[in-house]
Amino acid sequence: MLFLAYASLITIFQGVQNILLPPVVQRLAPDAKVSTMALLITLASVTTVISLFAGGIVSDRTRSRWGRRTPSLVLSWLASVILMPIMGIADSIVLLAVVLPMLWFALNYYQSVLLAALPDRIAKDELGFASAAIGLGAPVGIFCGVNLAAFASNTLAGYILLAVPFTILTWTLVLLEPEASSVDMPVPPRHPMSLTNFLAQFSSVRERNFALALASRFLMFLCYFAVSGYMFYIVQDYIGAENTPFGSAAAGVSILLSVMTVTWLVVTFGSGYFADRIGRTALVVALASFAAAIVTLLPAASASWPIMLAFALGIGLTFGAYFVLDLKLATLVLPTPETAGRDLGILLAAGSAPGVISPAIAASIIEAGGYPALFVFGAAIAALAGVCAIRIRIAR
Repeated sequence: MLFLAYASLITIFQGVQNILLPPVVQRLAPDAKVSTMALLITLASVTTVISLFAGGIVSDRTRSRWGRRTPSLVLSWLASVILMPIMGIADSIVLLAVVLPMLWFALNYYQSVLLAALPDRIAKDELGFASAAIGLGAPVGIFCGVNLAAFASNTLAGYILLAVPFTILTWTLVLLEPEASSVDMPVPPRHPMSLTNFLAQFSSVRERNFALALASRFLMFLCYFAVSGYMFYIVQDYIGAENTPFGSAAAGVSILLSVMTVTWLVVTFGSGYFADRIGRTALVVALASFAAAIVTLLPAASASWPIMLAFALGIGLTFGAYFVLDLKLATLVLPTPETAGRDLGILLAAGSAPGVISPAIAASIIEAGGYPALFVFGAAIAALAGVCAIRIRIAR
């Protein structure tokens, strides 16, 4: 059920960012599409960081007959499905700049609460399989999202198509796997609002393994966001839409992400099984990061469709292994179960915080050195992520 709900969430993220939003931005700001897209993604990413942190803290403290996570899950679902049709009819950059951050806040709040259920409800010796199952939701969501959005009759229809599975699978989870009551759970003490107490929320960062996992996740997602955030324009302007099989940038992106999805699916459970067998999750995460760095360099060498297909294949293998095991690694470095939601929210925010800075960084790199320079930057960042991961030490 967690896998299905997570897949429906990723379906929305990928369908909107890769297919539905870029053509609208291009139509409304044809002479400044890259910088405008950067502005919109930056605004959305700011709210993302806040919501991922807030979701964990609020749900940690929630006491209800429906459990800690369920009330927040349902409310964030409701806000999301209300905002999505508004995005579908938005006809100005100003309206997009208001609604997109609100939608991203609701969706990422949902993500934080959903993933907080992993340490809540899954035994530690089953985390590898559970993490792989939830991680499988990412490639499935990518495949469904880009294809539903790419072949929708219009933008509004695309948003509605993405909202339908999200609604069905959220309520499937809530109704078929109800959470136990949290009414009798002790409530963490409240502290007066102060800078000291606020900074105390980040006390887990002082733990070595937690800090290294945080840095690795931040760097790896910086690579991913910097490159994937401009995939539509990379295909259209760097590769050339006319060089894709259907002569369409949207179709080209759909093909690339579908190739990535298939390879991601292949590697998902294999990487989880391998890491469990050798008992070295951090090592496998590091190897996946180094391999991703090599793959990301490929498009810098040649602006051709075959190279982009090879890039998609390699990204599916490397990032697929990384994302599956990164989730397991995140649960293994959590300092205490009492603050699991808060600390997991911090780690999730580290994966979304790059979205705040990556649009501006990527836009400036594209402006200065073109798309090849963007791929070189992504490769360097992925290699640094591997260095951080390989230094994590967890008792076997």
